[in-house]
Amino acid sequence: MDRKSILAFVLIFLIILAMPSYFKLFKKNPDTLPEQEIQIEAQKEPVSTLSEDLTKISKTQHPKFSDASKAEYITVETDLYTARISSIGGGTLTSFILKQYNMFKENDTTLVELITDHHTSPLIIKYISIDGDSIILKQNFIVDNVHAKNTYGNTIWLSGADSATITFTLTDNKQIKIVHKTLVFYGDNYIINIETDLRNLQRDMATKHYDLSWDGGLAYTEPNIVDETRYSKAYAYSGGETEALDIKKNASEETRFAGQTSWTAIRTKYFAASFIPQNSCSGYKLSASGIPISSKDYYKQYSMQISLPVEDISQTALFIGPLDYTTVKSLNAGLENIMSLGKILRPISKGIVWTFIHLRKIIPNYGWVLIIFSFLIKIILYPLTNKSMHSMKEMQKLQPKIEEIKIKFKNDQQKISAAQMKLYKEHGVNPMGGCLPLLLQMPILIALFTVFRTTIELRHAPFIWWITDLSAPDTIFTLPFTIPIYGKYVNVLPVIMALSTILQQKLGGATSTNPQQKMMMYMMPIMFFFMFNQFPSGLNLYYTLFNLLTVAQQKLVPAKSKPKKQRPSTIETLRKIQSKTRRK
Repeated sequence: MDRKSILAFVLIFLIILAMPSYFKLFKKNPDTLPEQEIQIEAQKEPVSTLSEDLTKISKTQHPKFSDASKAEYITVETDLYTARISSIGGGTLTSFILKQYNMFKENDTTLVELITDHHTSPLIIKYISIDGDSIILKQNFIVDNVHAKNTYGNTIWLSGADSATITFTLTDNKQIKIVHKTLVFYGDNYIINIETDLRNLQRDMATKHYDLSWDGGLAYTEPNIVDETRYSKAYAYSGGETEALDIKKNASEETRFAGQTSWTAIRTKYFAASFIPQNSCSGYKLSASGIPISSKDYYKQYSMQISLPVEDISQTALFIGPLDYTTVKSLNAGLENIMSLGKILRPISKGIVWTFIHLRKIIPNYGWVLIIFSFLIKIILYPLTNKSMHSMKEMQKLQPKIEEIKIKFKNDQQKISAAQMKLYKEHGVNPMGGCLPLLLQMPILIALFTVFRTTIELRHAPFIWWITDLSAPDTIFTLPFTIPIYGKYVNVLPVIMALSTILQQKLGGATSTNPQQKMMMYMMPIMFFFMFNQFPSGLNLYYTLFNLLTVAQQKLVPAKSKPKKQRPSTIETLRKIQSKTRRK
């Protein structure tokens, strides 16, 4: 392999290393439009902390409202989740546990809980009074009505198509009902329908709208805090565009928008909560605070609220659950835009997710799904890899002639290049033909990297033996120190992947007496080893399988090509014409 090929591989490696930084640079706020187009007002003033909000709440309890005598708590049990609802605030969520997802907590496995801070206020109602006060309806509402088929004490049981309706009301000092809030739960999905009616408060309000708010964000569920922080964001969708809000450590920020809004959302790496208005919504507000956890790590706390018209009864769907592509797509709201499937390679990522989900319906393990996927990609790329193998072998045959050219024109690089190109053209060889399958695989590898790191379908998905989570490295041992570039986690699949790459190159004819080629045969696998050591085990498994399938192709299906027909020279053509003329 000549210097140009070596340079090409080095450039590919550098591009791969630079990709995360590149995407991070251009995706700080990936879906944000220019300020003048979406009329966002970025508030740089500090956002009030939770303790400050609670203090304000105590000062803004409207005197015309009366509290119920005792707070009530209702538990809703479905096949998918367990929700605990409080009468404080008229049906706020104090706990939400997902039954089909586990998490690690204090060296033990437990069910995922998305609301752990009982001082948060999901589903609270706010408005501005005619006196200019910020009113937060955190009184103790009356549980006015509970309609459910299966109840036991304060617990409601739902299954399949069952549903349950809970209505909360707030009365004034004369016991007249002036605020109604109804929650409808379903046994077979993650949607909670919220009906709010504040029409009797119109005279007390300074504006024609009020806010339905989710304060306090979502709890982190993954042991890797850095990953959770990276993917944790708040979003809003309006005017056909998605606005994303991110936050840094020890910082606070708000964004507001006045206009028709389709939805707002708060997400962590694998889970989300979203308001999806079913009728008119006149704007939104997103708030964020970067709360330090340690000297290095921090927690992103988000709040979201939507503005609803006071003159109408408003219907809002609350989605709270996993960022499962099929589940989110079925909402038909475009909420899948918040999923981390990349931007440039998003179609490829979607295709991979779609393929995995459908293969999973007939194959019970995602590891075997990945093996089938590797075979499919190999079959698709077979013509190109076969041509690549032929090109590499032809290049190997030309090495002696290339060496002769270098000796003949050793002091003239321009003549060397011209002679080499002439030689390649005469033999129909593309010097970069061997690199083509690698270049074509890059989009697939990058898309797979994104899918395995962020798709909940692969979260905690085991394969065999020591590979217990395809979305994480297959670590068998953790070093007490960190090695630069390598890290501190000892993983098996990157080693197998590097060895399979060397084997593939040897069988592909990469062995040579040329020192440059020998160095290249080991340099690229070593670079890939350090790079892939940080990658999910699923990605390493795929690349290793692809290498082994290429080795099998080299051994069982040798590359063949039709011999190139040599065109007769002009002199030979003239001689044939003269010969025919003489015969006549």
